[in-house]
Amino acid sequence: MFSKEEQQEQLYFEKVKGFLNNEIIRLKDLIVTYKARVKAQGEKFNEDNPNGGMYAGVELTELHYEMENQMQETLNASYDIQFYEKLKNAPYFARVDFTPNRTGRKQEIYIGLKTLQEHDTYNTLVCDWRAPIASLFYDDFNSSDAFFNAPSGVIEGKLSLKRQYKFRNGELKGFVNSDIKIDDDILRDVLSENSHEHLRVIVNSIQREQNKAIRYSDSKNLIVYGPAGSGKTSVGFHRIAYLLYRNRKELVSSEIVMFSNNDIFSSYVADIIPELGEMPINYSSFYNIFKAELPEYSILDYYDLANSLIVGNEELKKSAVLKYDEKFIDFLKVHAENYLPTFDDVKLFDGIIISKDEILDRYVSDSENAPSARAERLVSFVNGVIDEYFIEHREKIYETIDLESSIDEDTSKLYKMKRRELKHNVGRSLRASVLADPTRIYLDILEKYVNMVGGFEDVLKATREKIEKNILDFPDALGIIFTKCVMGESAVLNGVKHILIDEAQDLSLLQHRIILTMFPKAKYTLLLDTNQAINPEINSVSVEKLAELYSANSLYLNRSYRSTEEINKLAISLLPQEKAYDIFSRNGDEVQYKAGENALKEEIKSLSEKSSSVAIITKTIEEARELHKALIKDFPDIRLCDNKSCVLSEAPIIMPLVLTKGLEFDSVIVFNKGKGFMGEQNKPYLYMAVTRALHRLSIIEL
Repeated sequence: MFSKEEQQEQLYFEKVKGFLNNEIIRLKDLIVTYKARVKAQGEKFNEDNPNGGMYAGVELTELHYEMENQMQETLNASYDIQFYEKLKNAPYFARVDFTPNRTGRKQEIYIGLKTLQEHDTYNTLVCDWRAPIASLFYDDFNSSDAFFNAPSGVIEGKLSLKRQYKFRNGELKGFVNSDIKIDDDILRDVLSENSHEHLRVIVNSIQREQNKAIRYSDSKNLIVYGPAGSGKTSVGFHRIAYLLYRNRKELVSSEIVMFSNNDIFSSYVADIIPELGEMPINYSSFYNIFKAELPEYSILDYYDLANSLIVGNEELKKSAVLKYDEKFIDFLKVHAENYLPTFDDVKLFDGIIISKDEILDRYVSDSENAPSARAERLVSFVNGVIDEYFIEHREKIYETIDLESSIDEDTSKLYKMKRRELKHNVGRSLRASVLADPTRIYLDILEKYVNMVGGFEDVLKATREKIEKNILDFPDALGIIFTKCVMGESAVLNGVKHILIDEAQDLSLLQHRIILTMFPKAKYTLLLDTNQAINPEINSVSVEKLAELYSANSLYLNRSYRSTEEINKLAISLLPQEKAYDIFSRNGDEVQYKAGENALKEEIKSLSEKSSSVAIITKTIEEARELHKALIKDFPDIRLCDNKSCVLSEAPIIMPLVLTKGLEFDSVIVFNKGKGFMGEQNKPYLYMAVTRALHRLSIIEL
């Protein structure tokens, strides 16, 4: 027998579902109307304008705009229909009862992914989780006194109820009241669920410290850092959804870019923004920048470089140490900024029309705009000097032409030809000098630096040899692009207004400086865990340095929620004592330690039966490939992921450590070949591997 309160909640749920069903019908009717309008507009245009001459330019523009607007409305309505169909399964997840002091009238506020408002009464059935009043659910209040920050100011009042709902398959299964914070049992239920192929929406379990980061609204940029499993990535994407909601008139999804070097991770997080009710954002990486800026080169993959450094490639390590060093970056910047092209005297016969020093003086005095514009102005200036010279020395030039000409030709025609030929050759030479190859400039500056510091001559030689073959190591590609940025020759993308950088600790200082240069009008949210830096001794950038670089404030998330208590305790033991963090108490299976090939096969079989996702993590790409060959006979469905575009699935997957960044799996087997994960120097790698596990972890030695 249901209580009166349970009956009321069931009735409200049915009311909201009815609203959603009606909205879906209304939107479908709108789509029919929009399509009919577009068709009618097209037919009318064809009737009125059979030969293409009846409409003026302004009329065509207006018609085109109107038809585009109707098609966009159709797209939006289709998107809303899909979203509302999903909402019917769980249209809200929480409720707060709040009585503002200024009115004294209690408000029952249901909170969900999207605001649902009746069209006739304007009554709000469900409030968007990003609305200011919804923060009452996420914040902890030690008494019934509560407040939230509204656009009009702080609203104070009494919080008399905080309720969370459980839905399953479109049915209300129950609810839980909590006095202060989000109920731990609800959170445990959420965290105990099996993983999905994509990052999950966490609106029903956002914690207070996470909510603070999501709703951060200071004018400065934001750095969110914390241990593995603290929810940094989820916070970053929920923050993007919040910014889109809060700045609806100034910011749209197409103006937002998420940066990652890992296409697997990009696909893993691709659905979260649409699931939060917004249009998809853009995803990019330095590979996209390389294709645009250095299309003629073959560039060593970032993860191939990281893998090479993990296996101990001393040659690449020495090269990376040199080229990622902040001193070299500063040296490169100064010399690229002060780079001066070399010019030749402009001569005609034996006389100098304009000296190379005069050309250089003219070039230096003109510092406006990009090099291409400066080159054209310089060519125009020198052409003017040439024209004046030919006019002033016309008779002498005629005489010389007559003397040098071996045939009887029109001197005037030869005079004009000589001037045209000279201007053409000088223009080509000047453009080549001003628009010097950034690769050559980068190499020249690198050589100067190596000559100054010494000890890296072998690195310089190897770099030159690779570039001659049109091959670039990852740091060299960055160095050349940075040179282009400093010299004003790279693309500047002013249309990007916000950039989200995940795993920011794995981007070198050089990469951060390039991003800041190429996206000068963007705001930034950076997510990082310095404990998970792939090569911390080479390219890791501290939180303090990033805060200075981006003029950012930083927020620390000190609690990990991802893994069970047993897994988290192992992870913490791998870190220095001062880097220990809090864990959310959720018990699970003990960590398993086993050895041998049979133990590995038995563990894969056992974990596959219990889990939606199983990852066997190797230390290197080579180990992953060898292991896949060894297991494919016994496990035909097992997949190998040895490149950055691998697709995740429910079948067990073998992955090298470098490709697992940001991902999580129900069960993880750490493949410890030859104790490759053991020892003090390998603790950071083992920490990264074990923290990928949600529920079960096995470490198997072979």
